[in-house]
Amino acid sequence: MKKQDKIKLLRGKSKAFVFSNLTRPNVFPCTEKLIELLHKNKVDVFMVPEAEEHFSFANVNFAEPEKALSEVDIVFIVGGDGTILRAAKHAVMFDKPIIGINAGRLGFLSDIEAESISMLEKLFKEGCPIEKRTVLEVESGEKSTLAINDVFISKNRPGKTAELFVECNGHEVCRYRADGIVLSTPDGSTAYSMSAGGPVLDTNLNAIIMTPVCPHSLISCSVVFSPEKLITVGSSFSGGEKELDIVVDGEIAFTMKKDEKISVKCSERCVKFINLSGRGFYEVLNQKIIGRR
Repeated sequence: MKKQDKIKLLRGKSKAFVFSNLTRPNVFPCTEKLIELLHKNKVDVFMVPEAEEHFSFANVNFAEPEKALSEVDIVFIVGGDGTILRAAKHAVMFDKPIIGINAGRLGFLSDIEAESISMLEKLFKEGCPIEKRTVLEVESGEKSTLAINDVFISKNRPGKTAELFVECNGHEVCRYRADGIVLSTPDGSTAYSMSAGGPVLDTNLNAIIMTPVCPHSLISCSVVFSPEKLITVGSSFSGGEKELDIVVDGEIAFTMKKDEKISVKCSERCVKFINLSGRGFYEVLNQKIIGRR
């Protein structure tokens, strides 16, 4: 189990960065309430420059994340899971804790809902625990990125299957003819990996889950690797395909061509989620996934 830290914000001394997906209609009023609460507690607020046209009236500092995140204490993310995944990568690079406010649909990665902004006062009173979660490091040649949820090695031509082979620390694990393979963190085990039949892992665990997607095989079990393992995936490209897409957290990060491989391992970095609501993993799982049946 990963060690838990704690965060408590200080009135008049703390700084916060706010990421908001302003393409969603209900995000603006939620962000406005958040900024109002932060200003009431004398917190300096930073947002990306693109937000200035919406919040120029709100006494907000506008700066690129790469310049401002080093000096903030906390990152607030308003939107859905996709917004959290994108913004969390910035926070991870600067080792900053995050809290998601759900203004989207499922909001599995969010800790509170949009109508519960007032709960954030707890950060100034008794403080809240920080949960450290696994992040994957993905490399292909000289290109690299981080994955909070998952990596999907995917065919990019409909009607075709990809022949993929997987190695762990240089030793062959398996070969698949499939639509692709998902390599996920425990956080990502409830996303695409679960939809493909993979196991759900408690987010306190540190592991890599590999799940084939629509394999042409009678055996299609997932494999769970320990955190010190290095996983490599390549393809023979025997089916006529010219390249495969490497989709990281739902977005194409790069492509893999013949004679290339990608490597995936647990990063030394982690994503720090603030648990303000006090809910545990299984409570969230029941409310967000099982309860939606």
